[in-house]
Amino acid sequence: MKARIILLAAAVATLALTGCKSSKNLTPEKMGNKEVELPCAKFDHDTEEYFTGMGVGENVNMQNARLAALNAAKSMVNAKLGGLAKGLATDYVRTQAGGAQMDDVQRIAEREVTAVIERVLNDAEQTCEKLYQTTSGTYQSHIAIRISKKEMANKMATALSDDQKLEGMFHRDQFRKWAEEYMKNFKN
Repeated sequence: MKARIILLAAAVATLALTGCKSSKNLTPEKMGNKEVELPCAKFDHDTEEYFTGMGVGENVNMQNARLAALNAAKSMVNAKLGGLAKGLATDYVRTQAGGAQMDDVQRIAEREVTAVIERVLNDAEQTCEKLYQTTSGTYQSHIAIRISKKEMANKMATALSDDQKLEGMFHRDQFRKWAEEYMKNFKN
């Protein structure tokens, strides 16, 4: 009886080890998956100098496909910058404003920084564009964009220093240096 149990345990262990070994050899390709290469993907990596984004759009109209890809790229950058406006404004205001005026100053700073981000997104530099016509006759566009962190910091500093409520406590050069460093360290 003991021999049967030992033999059965050895058989189960052998099957388990064999099963584990074969599952380790499964690759996505062996499972039927196919890797898709994205045109312009090499331009979609943030650096110390730039925020980047890539978008894809498809439409029967070539211009609409390009516009959809551009808007998708801008949306991607905007998503990366999601907390930037609030975080940057909050952190800077905490170092500069006194308690009672802090909330008011923070709201103004957030509004100005958000407006700058929107303007900078509209002027984003296009770094890559690939256009394909599919077998079904539609157009597929791939677009990558980038935004200079330094330029964004300069525009934010200018917008904030032009606001009358912030004028007394705001130091343009100090903010520009602070914002450049903040954005340089900002990760996806």
